[in-house]
Amino acid sequence: MGFPSPAADFLQERVNLDRHLVSRPSSTYLFRASEPQWRAGIMKDALLVVDMARNPIDGSIVVCAHQGEFKMRRFRKYPSPHLENIDNLQTTYPLPGYVDGDPDDVVYGVVTWILNDARSGEFDDVPVM
Repeated sequence: MGFPSPAADFLQERVNLDRHLVSRPSSTYLFRASEPQWRAGIMKDALLVVDMARNPIDGSIVVCAHQGEFKMRRFRKYPSPHLENIDNLQTTYPLPGYVDGDPDDVVYGVVTWILNDARSGEFDDVPVM
């Protein structure tokens, strides 16, 4: 028989990324970015957490089908619902299937988290001398 440890009140659980990054496990997928999207803060080979059950809001980064490939676009609602190319804001794509807030015909999911490899220092505005 022993005495309980006084440190037992200070034990912490291990970090569980599923609990922090995934709100709906059945509709959440992980994508790997094949090309960088600098304006969105996405580097090459970044891990994207995409929730297919969320509705995009104005300014969301979404994964959509464009010419038979998965592409990342920025969803805009105003003046009319459309998708913007992230790197070239002048290029827009209308949403023909968008009816009453349901862009399911074109948009597959909303990017909720972006996990970049921080070792490269790509976004380091003030590098250490």
